[in-house]
Amino acid sequence: MYKAAQAYFQTQVTTTTQGDLLIMLFDGALKFLRQAKERMDAKDYAKKGILISKALDVLAELQGSLNAQKGGELAENLRKLYLLCSTKLLMANMRMDQKLVDEVIGVLTGIRDAFAQINTPEFAPKAPSPAQTSRGPVPLTNQTAVAAPSLGASMNKAFSAYSQAKKAG
Repeated sequence: MYKAAQAYFQTQVTTTTQGDLLIMLFDGALKFLRQAKERMDAKDYAKKGILISKALDVLAELQGSLNAQKGGELAENLRKLYLLCSTKLLMANMRMDQKLVDEVIGVLTGIRDAFAQINTPEFAPKAPSPAQTSRGPVPLTNQTAVAAPSLGASMNKAFSAYSQAKKAG
């Protein structure tokens, strides 16, 4: 049964769009963080640490997928947010602080929801023409870097507000 589920998941990942994969990563991180909070309540420190480590792995993957050349200021702000979230999770892990985990959940939920809004047909990449496909494989587009202008403005506002809140205390 486990092998069948694993094969199904692998097929789902390889046939999913980049935007859907991005949302799946956020959903996974959020699931791990909610489970980590449950483990904190149960005083299951080992499992809590494993779950936070999994969320940190997802954040590292998200950060590694950013394209600074195409994404410009948006990619840089996302990189900073991912770094901030990672730092807060490391602190939460050491201090058993659910409030820090909640802060990260709030940030990741906001980013996830913003990406879900742009993961619509109107922002989907156009299919390659027959001339393009005859020249070899067509590189995938980076939806995170070429997102809608309104997303960039929203993310920049969110980053600014979050930075100000961090400085205030």
